[in-house]
Amino acid sequence: MFKRSLSHLDKLPKSKVAEWLGGIDTVICSTDGVLWQENNPIKGSVEAFNTIKAKGKRSLIVTNACCLTNSELFQKAKCLGFNVKEQEVLNSAGAVSSYLTDRKFKKKLLVLCGDGIRKDLQKDGFCAMANDQRPDDRNRLEWVKNLVLDPDVGAVLVARADGMETNQMLVACNYLQNPKVLFLTTSMDGFQTLGNTRVPDAGTVAAAIEVIVQRKPTVLGKPNPRILGKLLESGEIKPEKTLMIGNSLKSDIAFASICGFQSLLVGCDNGAYDEAEKIKNEGDEKMMKFVPDTFLASFSSFMKFLCTEVKAGNEKDKKDQETKSGSVKQQIK
Repeated sequence: MFKRSLSHLDKLPKSKVAEWLGGIDTVICSTDGVLWQENNPIKGSVEAFNTIKAKGKRSLIVTNACCLTNSELFQKAKCLGFNVKEQEVLNSAGAVSSYLTDRKFKKKLLVLCGDGIRKDLQKDGFCAMANDQRPDDRNRLEWVKNLVLDPDVGAVLVARADGMETNQMLVACNYLQNPKVLFLTTSMDGFQTLGNTRVPDAGTVAAAIEVIVQRKPTVLGKPNPRILGKLLESGEIKPEKTLMIGNSLKSDIAFASICGFQSLLVGCDNGAYDEAEKIKNEGDEKMMKFVPDTFLASFSSFMKFLCTEVKAGNEKDKKDQETKSGSVKQQIK
């Protein structure tokens, strides 16, 4: 109905939006900037998410964030008030694990930041390790020249940017000089917003390493469909009846386009809306995958449409019942 139109739901008749929502069976939500900011739920997000769930729609939380294990992420969502089961919370660890399993990967994996994903991968049986090589700042160049690389390291995973130290990038870049060492990342998002400030994300580090080693990373979090595990290929999720709600064009909206989902961009403090509008106006077909179907300033605004849908559904049931009663009376006559 709204295919890549960047339609402002607030400017449309509530009945039209309610009709559109009536065709949605599954709703997938991103986390930071959509459901919560750091350790606080965004105003109205808990009520909106739980109302979606109460209406019988399958509700999933899917994120590239990897500072927490998947279990810890689930506990965080529960503590913040979101009505969700553990199997309904997915992070990028599962995608990395399945990718390595498919490749029959048996070597060591160097993880840059992201303690949570490292623990999840260890739990899945992989030798995921953090970098413990630290140079003497007075002799950094000498340290690099004499850097000893572990021949058993077969992959480098860029998980997060916060806490990143220069020595970690130095070590990673030198491992990646070997073309047989896999170059992986959870995301290509350049930053996250925290109020009026911006914090570098995994994509910033991955892009910097890419320039140095002249290799592109394999992105295993969103927009890669692999993050959903078997849900798509098993048919549990029907793409045309699925709505992706997020605030990132590169991760969330591109993910929706690749998977064939409908999409809703929320928030405008990270510049995503302006970028999407520019892409839409320029009309470059190759870039249109980054243009969302719909837009709302915040996820909390979704509530009024959910309530409208309930009313619309009740009125339809009433009309159906009246039609049925009239038919019965006609038969009696």
